[in-house]
Amino acid sequence: MIASGVLRRLPIVHELLLRPAARQLIRYAIAGFCVTQFAAAIYATLAMTAHVAPLTANLMSTLCGLVMGYMVHSRWSFASGSATCEYGKIGRFLLSSLLAFLVNSLWVWLLVTRAQLSPLAPIPLMMVATPCASFLINRYWVFRAA
Repeated sequence: MIASGVLRRLPIVHELLLRPAARQLIRYAIAGFCVTQFAAAIYATLAMTAHVAPLTANLMSTLCGLVMGYMVHSRWSFASGSATCEYGKIGRFLLSSLLAFLVNSLWVWLLVTRAQLSPLAPIPLMMVATPCASFLINRYWVFRAA
């Protein structure tokens, strides 16, 4: 495989990718990017096209992203094959998602309500800042690092 050969010539990258945390981060970034795009598209559509209040649009997009996010992250990003209690993971995931929702709501409130910017203004923070914190919470608390 060509990519495998290239990675062997870059020992630092190859060494990094041997670490489970690095592989999880890459899977999380890919899955999280897709889930975030999905939720952001719902938010933007509701806020801009359907003229739903921005905080309500955020709530609705978060609920859609929550379901999609748990499915993807529990089965791919942080899949460990362990037989840990699914209900415990779901509970921790819901709490971490609530925290992410509150942070995203803070971005919406600060930028749209207080600063009177476009309803699209919070999207960059929703797509970068919140997911970075969420990765750490998911890896070390929700899905417990392998």
